[in-house]
Amino acid sequence: MQRLPRVILVLAALAVCAGLVFAAKTCPNCGVSNKDSNRFCKTCGEVLPEASSPQPTTPRVSGFVSVDGSVVRITSQPSGAAVSVDGRSRGKTPLQLTDLEPGRHSIELARSGYRSYSGEFRITGSFGSIVVTTDPVGAEVFLDGKSKGAAPEGGLSLANVPYGRRTITARLYGYKDAVQVVDLKSAGPIGVTCRLLYGKGWLVVKSDPPGAGLLVNDTSAGQTPLVAELEPARYGLKLMRRGYYDWIGDANVQYAESTIVRAVLYRLETRKLPLLLGAIVGIGGGAVSAVKGESEYGKYRDATTQADAERYHRSTAAWDTRRNIALAAGVALAGAWWILKW
Repeated sequence: MQRLPRVILVLAALAVCAGLVFAAKTCPNCGVSNKDSNRFCKTCGEVLPEASSPQPTTPRVSGFVSVDGSVVRITSQPSGAAVSVDGRSRGKTPLQLTDLEPGRHSIELARSGYRSYSGEFRITGSFGSIVVTTDPVGAEVFLDGKSKGAAPEGGLSLANVPYGRRTITARLYGYKDAVQVVDLKSAGPIGVTCRLLYGKGWLVVKSDPPGAGLLVNDTSAGQTPLVAELEPARYGLKLMRRGYYDWIGDANVQYAESTIVRAVLYRLETRKLPLLLGAIVGIGGGAVSAVKGESEYGKYRDATTQADAERYHRSTAAWDTRRNIALAAGVALAGAWWILKW
């Protein structure tokens, strides 16, 4: 009876020793089993998670993480486990991620009916190269906001660029910035072409008096005052207003700037009074000729001899001709006086 407790104690001690000997940790990076006493994976050197108390009643999800450059592949046993990376839900296994930055990341796999799996993995810093060409040549190139110099004809080579999404901006005076976003996943080199479009400036034209018609390079642009958005260049200008001398000049439009032109128009010499006087004289002369013609026509009707009748008939026709000419001239001059504003 006294030996039985001793046997029980010996068996319990043996069970504890066996548990310590056969306990193992699974590497979250490569999936290799390690001794429970190991702190680092014997294969890849990854830090091993601390052993947790066994819970044999509920199985645990087995997780496997494979890292190849910036590509992370996550699988589990059983599959269909919900994946969270750095506390953010990313989908279910099997899963492939390509948007993670270099560095250490935490992972957790959860599936109904299983204990969750948690661990860490590391993405080592990977680098590639990008060759940037610009159209036109010579634009300044920026990588993630930092200047890298001007792009020569053969392109600008950017080395040791970290993997991931990179923003490339090309900038040249007189042009709009060209922006390209590159997802760098390989060593490359990757070719990127930035085509810059012309920037624009503003032409502001004012005239005294306003309301003058504007021609820009012989093309109608409207009436003053006027604001036009144009590409940077030198433009020929012509302002026209009835009753004023034409104004001719030019303007140099610069990128992202306002070029202001102020033109003074000079009035032409007035001709309205002579036109009015001429119209009065013409109409008055027509009226006098009409009266004289009627008088001669009366004499023609009262003529007693053939010779008098012929003479008055010719006189009547002459006065009618004078009347028609004078009235036509007077009406034309009156119309010109009415239409012309100078």
